[in-house]
Amino acid sequence: MKVYLATPMNGKPIEEIKQKISDCASTLAKNDIDFFNPFLEVTANDNSIDGIVKDKKPIEMLCNSAKHIEECDGVLFIGSKDELKLSSGCQVEILIAVSYGKDCFIYEDGEVSELVELELIMEFWKS
Repeated sequence: MKVYLATPMNGKPIEEIKQKISDCASTLAKNDIDFFNPFLEVTANDNSIDGIVKDKKPIEMLCNSAKHIEECDGVLFIGSKDELKLSSGCQVEILIAVSYGKDCFIYEDGEVSELVELELIMEFWKS
């Protein structure tokens, strides 16, 4: 299995993003799960102010990353459901996965669990 890692980036410190991805990657490696990580530190640095990511072209960044969902079996969101509700980009990545029949997972507190797609879509439309 291969999953695409979705994590909030805009408005977050680069070091925090790297740490969350590293923690998740470690758990995935222990479980023999392959992953695609769309985070590029060079790009983040080019789009940051004082170490905080401030996407100048968030839609372009999202499109360049999300195209790799095609190569994966699912999308894994790194963070809580509340954090997911605050991340437009991650919501789009999850919706792409749901729309094309891919699995959706969440990584929170060191645990990977499956997201229930129907509930997730309903929450997006209500907000």
